[in-house]
Amino acid sequence: MLERLYVNNFRCLVNFELKLDRINLLLGINGSGKSCVFDVLRKIQSFIINEEKVSDIFPSNDKTNWLGHDIQRFELDISTGEHSKYSYKLDIRHDDLHKKVKVTKEELRVDEKPLFVFCDDKATLYRDDHTVLQEYPFNLWRSGVGYISERKDCTKLTHFTRELERLIVVRPIPALFEKVSPNEDSLLTEMMENFPSWYRHVSLDSEFGTKLTTELANVLLGFRSLNLIPLGENAKLLKASFDSPSGIKFSLNFSSLSDGQKMLIALYALFVFSSLQNQGVSLFIDEPDNFLALPEIQPWLSTLFDACGESVEQTVLISHHPEIIDYLGNAHGRWFEREGNEPVRVRDKPKQAVDGLSLSETVARGWEQ
Repeated sequence: MLERLYVNNFRCLVNFELKLDRINLLLGINGSGKSCVFDVLRKIQSFIINEEKVSDIFPSNDKTNWLGHDIQRFELDISTGEHSKYSYKLDIRHDDLHKKVKVTKEELRVDEKPLFVFCDDKATLYRDDHTVLQEYPFNLWRSGVGYISERKDCTKLTHFTRELERLIVVRPIPALFEKVSPNEDSLLTEMMENFPSWYRHVSLDSEFGTKLTTELANVLLGFRSLNLIPLGENAKLLKASFDSPSGIKFSLNFSSLSDGQKMLIALYALFVFSSLQNQGVSLFIDEPDNFLALPEIQPWLSTLFDACGESVEQTVLISHHPEIIDYLGNAHGRWFEREGNEPVRVRDKPKQAVDGLSLSETVARGWEQ
């Protein structure tokens, strides 16, 4: 699970530190930096896992405009089921005059012992016992951690990349979900546009399909199943089957469902997928309550809350929904504050509570500031 994130010189995040538990709710007004946190996680994933160029992932316009510094710093602390803690650090220098972006430092350590260090144009790769395996000059434009392929004497390093893959960071927008799945996809896109293709991949596990059907039958009236229908050589069409009140069976294209129905299916699919992974998946979901009514979001939230720390490794949500605020805000809230163009700061508790008012009512009036 992700225990700590540190960011400096990224948009409104300056000398910013966020510590997380098994379940957290990020709260704050729009523009207070909550979504920036998720953006940082996605960018680091793209940089390491997808091995994308640093200039493509971290453009200069992502620097804090009023800070005037050339260096951006990012740090992650991730704990694992083996009771080890990975610490990852990345420094990026922006040369605005020559329009160049390069990595100046990249480090990965486990329990404070080195696995990979890049500094002063030289990379050092360490074995699992932390003895030096190799020193070599390295490309300044990509991740050295992501570049290392799996090998038997560097399993701790490649285990970190797998842990990073287990952070699912999404902002679901059902209207953007693809109508037809062109192929299987093991990783979700930011807005879950490729949900049918991801479902196509994860449904190869029959236990996933069985458990998801059971969950959805409890929350979608008449729901029977999701089915993938061949459409041409490789493409498949996702369809949902229902029973009508009169007992007639019928199917609808997934794209024909309402945004609320698609959102429910996507949220329960995320929950079921996470709960079935032996080594745990962490869910980071931006505004899961969009398109859903109060009676629809509450059962999902309760199910997810009960599973966190057991079958689901970690859950971090961003929400303005009163039900979610009242359910999680007091014990699990992280309150983002920003005055004008000042840097973002985070509290574990709101500045003040109001006797006789629920937390969501206090927030609605702006009295928690």
